[in-house]
Amino acid sequence: MKDRPSTRPRIDKLGVKAHHDVLLLGIEDDEAFVAELKERGARVRTTGGAAADLIFATFHHRNDLRRLASLVPRLTSDGALWTLRPKGSSDLTEAEMMRAGQDAGLVDVKVVSFSAVLTAEKFVIPVAKRAAHRPGTASPRTRGASSSRGRS
Repeated sequence: MKDRPSTRPRIDKLGVKAHHDVLLLGIEDDEAFVAELKERGARVRTTGGAAADLIFATFHHRNDLRRLASLVPRLTSDGALWTLRPKGSSDLTEAEMMRAGQDAGLVDVKVVSFSAVLTAEKFVIPVAKRAAHRPGTASPRTRGASSSRGRS
């Protein structure tokens, strides 16, 4: 049986809930996405120091990965960092994104086609480390964190 593209709405694939505090970094100009978030009832922001339930951050080049680890303290302990990167780009590969997330102490759990031009990869704090996670402080790095992601 051939894989069929998912017919689920993007907002459902991304796991956005009505009560979520969502931080947008580099994707805030996507009016359709912002409208989807607001329609769902999420609180959307582009600034602020409070920990977020979901962070959507764009990365266009491997040099941008230097800022990935700094986003971990901005997550709630059970939050998710969705990294958005150009599809098929040689400037930033899936392997580089996965390695950067793992080096930041995160595990990759899902990949979603965000748009015609962007791929979204979901990273979370490992369950065993969530109780120790303190938003607003540096998180310890975990090299070689395992991956248990699915594809949508």
